[in-house]
Amino acid sequence: MKKFLLIIIFLFLITGCDSYIELNDLAIINTIGIEKVNDKYHILISLIDEEIENTMEPSTTIKEIEGDNLNQAINDLSLKLSKKIYLSHLDLLVINETIKNNDLETIINFFLNNNETREDFLVVITDNLKNTLEKTKFKEINNLIENNKQENSKTIYTTISDVIKNFYQKENIYFPYVTYQESLSLDGLITYINNSYKKIKSDDVIYLNYLFDNIDTYKISYKCDDNKYIYLNILTSKTTTLEKELIITNELKVITNDCKLKKKDINTLFNDNLTSNLKKITNKKITIKNTIRGTYEN
Repeated sequence: MKKFLLIIIFLFLITGCDSYIELNDLAIINTIGIEKVNDKYHILISLIDEEIENTMEPSTTIKEIEGDNLNQAINDLSLKLSKKIYLSHLDLLVINETIKNNDLETIINFFLNNNETREDFLVVITDNLKNTLEKTKFKEINNLIENNKQENSKTIYTTISDVIKNFYQKENIYFPYVTYQESLSLDGLITYINNSYKKIKSDDVIYLNYLFDNIDTYKISYKCDDNKYIYLNILTSKTTTLEKELIITNELKVITNDCKLKKKDINTLFNDNLTSNLKKITNKKITIKNTIRGTYEN
């Protein structure tokens, strides 16, 4: 297998010699964690060392720095390492609730002013920055968010581009909330607006994704009498947002129907539940149209 870093060498070679920088002179970063401690920026940076043989996961080293000024702290790290900070491989930014309006704008400006960074890297929030970054890899966190988004639509994949747009439009920013106790876990979302944070439970995130027309898939169960259940799977969903109305079209599959509900009863049960939860977060008229497949009573 070709070494991970040899690819980077190739990329530099094909760009020409005028701007060529020796690979050993680069500090290649894949994860940055930022918090405020005693009015100073406390920053944890994951530096790529080299690719581990027979894997696609590079080995990394965590560096800790702090300073009154974010840019100066990063520049000081560059001087300390005697290397140029290289951010084109940045895949993850982790913050916590110590980051408020001014700090968030400082972080945004840092990335906007750096031409190397992409616009699609993931941004998450955690309760313990040091614990999370030292005990996990960025791919574990990225995969956790991506898998939950695809498998149950109980999270939102928030990129730095989303953060920038929503911050300046003064709209809610939704950060996936990751924690590490015995293992890495996802615990709903933390929403940020007007300089404050608020927790959104995992089971409620699905309804936000309906508003954003962002349902990948979702399994839901309803309890009937005598401990019997009906299990449904959303195969497809499309939400159209009008000025005063949400029109939602679902394709539902009945996985099990111990309740022996009829098609019209399944439709009513699902629609009533969805409508009541959506009404908590929007005042639009809600129209739901379902196609139901699978086993149900005639």
